[in-house]
Amino acid sequence: MHQPDYRGSDGVMKMPWVFLHGIKDYYEMPWLLSLHKEIKASFNITAPLIEQLNLYSDPLTNDYFLSLWYKEPSQLQEEERASLIKTCKSTQYDTMVQPIAHFKYLYDKEELNDKELRDLEVVFILAWCGNYLRKENETVKRLFKKEKHFTQDDKSELLDSLTEFIKTILPFYASLQKEGVISLSTTPYNHPILPLLLNMQNAKYANEHTTIVENHISLRGDAIEQVDRSIALYKETFGSKPTGFWPAEGAVDEESVQIYKERGISWIATDEAILFRSLKDDTRSNLYKPMILMMLL
Repeated sequence: MHQPDYRGSDGVMKMPWVFLHGIKDYYEMPWLLSLHKEIKASFNITAPLIEQLNLYSDPLTNDYFLSLWYKEPSQLQEEERASLIKTCKSTQYDTMVQPIAHFKYLYDKEELNDKELRDLEVVFILAWCGNYLRKENETVKRLFKKEKHFTQDDKSELLDSLTEFIKTILPFYASLQKEGVISLSTTPYNHPILPLLLNMQNAKYANEHTTIVENHISLRGDAIEQVDRSIALYKETFGSKPTGFWPAEGAVDEESVQIYKERGISWIATDEAILFRSLKDDTRSNLYKPMILMMLL
């Protein structure tokens, strides 16, 4: 579970994808899993995602798209209106637009008047609402039933309801972890390639044809802080220290693994190509058992 950091220098998120995936995916996936408690899964949640989800305590200040979306269409500047429509039409057509008849009608129109734009704004958000919200949220259910001719009050009620819902996502993960339904891991704070911070020469160890900058230096202090900041945010969010990490892009080396180990991290995950190269053996059955690095014994 991750998103890039969409915040600009003013702290405002320039794109709405954290919000949209929040109402469609980030609660939905663990909720579906919780219906089948015999199935176990691990979820990796990154620091930029945690921080940006928390910004939806004040969505109109912190999300540029929602600040436009919330306005009366007649109050939008031409450039704002074009930006809003472009985002609303960025939705996947076959699976999200076509199933909602009024969304399809508006999506296919070249020009929209103010009432049609308001309808587009609402059906766009409704299309992103996951099955849990469509089943359990009274506002979402009411607006789906209404279908069209939405009002500013409808928009306000929808935004209030969904921002309250966003607040429940991270606590839901924490409760499922406490119940033993899921486990959680995280990633170094800003998603750095930790082995490159430690030693740029690692790029050549991985691929001898890689060109690297001259006069590079080790940023070991930065690498350690990336891990420490992530651990601190995880503990603040979920109430305990993480036991697992997903290194950014699966990038690992002996030194970065040692940093995790020194901080009480008991497991990390990476990809099969790294495992096969480390073992010098590509037998696929090796994928289905944990591996212990001899250096850690």
